[in-house]
Amino acid sequence: MNTIRISALLCAAVLLLASGCAKRTVVGPVASPAPAVTGPQSLAHTVREGETLSRIADLYYGDPARAEAIAAANGVTSETRLGAGSVLLLHFLPQEYDLARRRAAALEPYNRGVTALAAGDLTEAERQFRLALHTVPDLADARYNLALVLLRRGQAEAAADLLRPLVRERPAETDFGFALGNALFQQTRFLEAAQTFARVLADDPTHRRAAFGHARALTEAGSRQEAIAAWQRYLELDSASSWAVEARRHLRELRGG
Repeated sequence: MNTIRISALLCAAVLLLASGCAKRTVVGPVASPAPAVTGPQSLAHTVREGETLSRIADLYYGDPARAEAIAAANGVTSETRLGAGSVLLLHFLPQEYDLARRRAAALEPYNRGVTALAAGDLTEAERQFRLALHTVPDLADARYNLALVLLRRGQAEAAADLLRPLVRERPAETDFGFALGNALFQQTRFLEAAQTFARVLADDPTHRRAAFGHARALTEAGSRQEAIAAWQRYLELDSASSWAVEARRHLRELRGG
């Protein structure tokens, strides 16, 4: 069984901030939450392509920082590139084990939700993500992907309500912050959206989608000088794509011609 995070593109979040942007989803790292029971309070996890220790720690413990403990228990380092098909032994305290098994069970409807979302079946995707959250209410990826479903349905306020606590809990997760920026933009809360995109850029200055969103939000807010500077920064990251063409058009308009 594979778990997948659907990354939020500007277009996937229904904003269509750049004309002609393809409406598609991006599949991120995958994990395999169908563990073998190897003994009391232990599970064996088979690594999937692109998976990281922090991702595995998040899936089973709800805490990416437990990656170091997984590494130590399996004789690898946190920087080791995990080979697909390799097996990691995960150990749990007695009070953790029941939750770990429930998290693994919650990933079954979560995966079905990911498949439905990729196929554009928003009704089924929402149903499956809510089933996963009924089992494990703090499953971060299910909360995030449910927010993406709500964004695509135009329910930006409900999506923002899901995303705000995720951003507080995981400020370094740029996917979460970027999606929140989109939710605020969709509500025409342009200055708040610009501030949210700016926080994403503070963590990742090369995040082109956040740079575009930041400049577009400032433009819509009427912050002319700040928007000009933001579009110029965007063009430092991207000078050739269709989004760059859009950026130059905005710059010409802001400069009065």
